[in-house]
Amino acid sequence: MKKLIAVLTVFALLISFVACAKKPSPDTEATTTEQYAEEITEAAININTTEPAESDDSIETSKAPATTETAAGPSEWTPDEIVEFYKKAAEKTNPTAKSTQVMVLNELIFNDGDGVLAFFVKILEPAIASVIEKNALKFDGITGGFSDLTASDTKAIKAYKSDEYTVVEMTMKNQTDGIHANEYEGTVGHAITVLGDISRVLEQFPQFKVDVENANIAVHYVNATLKVKINKDGIIEKGTWKYTCDPEISHLDISGIMIDKADAEIDYIITVGGGF
Repeated sequence: MKKLIAVLTVFALLISFVACAKKPSPDTEATTTEQYAEEITEAAININTTEPAESDDSIETSKAPATTETAAGPSEWTPDEIVEFYKKAAEKTNPTAKSTQVMVLNELIFNDGDGVLAFFVKILEPAIASVIEKNALKFDGITGGFSDLTASDTKAIKAYKSDEYTVVEMTMKNQTDGIHANEYEGTVGHAITVLGDISRVLEQFPQFKVDVENANIAVHYVNATLKVKINKDGIIEKGTWKYTCDPEISHLDISGIMIDKADAEIDYIITVGGGF
């Protein structure tokens, strides 16, 4: 039973650290990981003593430059101009921004919901979801590899005036990564940081032997959007960046136990200034 709980803990940590925000320092990240491990394992032990109870929207086009004062309003800017306006605002805001990331576990399925392992996952899922959701991650800066963001990363984009603010909204093209990836690359990575290299999570758990190299792992990032309110000084006062992460894992060996198939669905939401 302890081995089973250990396997579930490692898998839960693996999916819960599909982090979209800028990563904290190594020391901070290690401490957070250990805290998650303790809380999830404790919850699993406690629960074990009880009875089981895409859009194809067209991109707006325009004529006026986004970086200078002209007669044309933001709603007439081209996609490239909107992106450049956002990038300059993100860069200017980045040194002082205070961001918060929360995660919500919507679904966790092992082996299509059948078998002993899947049965215990079903019991454990509320505890995992609770631990993930209550551990908000706070970090400094604006999320994403925004310096490399381009209009081609988006499938819908617009800007418009709202009182004295300029609002920018983007919907990103979906992204799929494998085991090894760069957290700031790709259509979603440019706008909202993605997991990156999965092995960095597992390195924090040397007591478990996890064979990711021979597993089939695909991490899908879907429904990624950003919406920010930029003031007249070019500072992002409020913003929300979010996406759904859908990791698919099969043939994963964890300490001699084979995970035939595992799926999860996790919402990631990053806010600045309380969100917008």
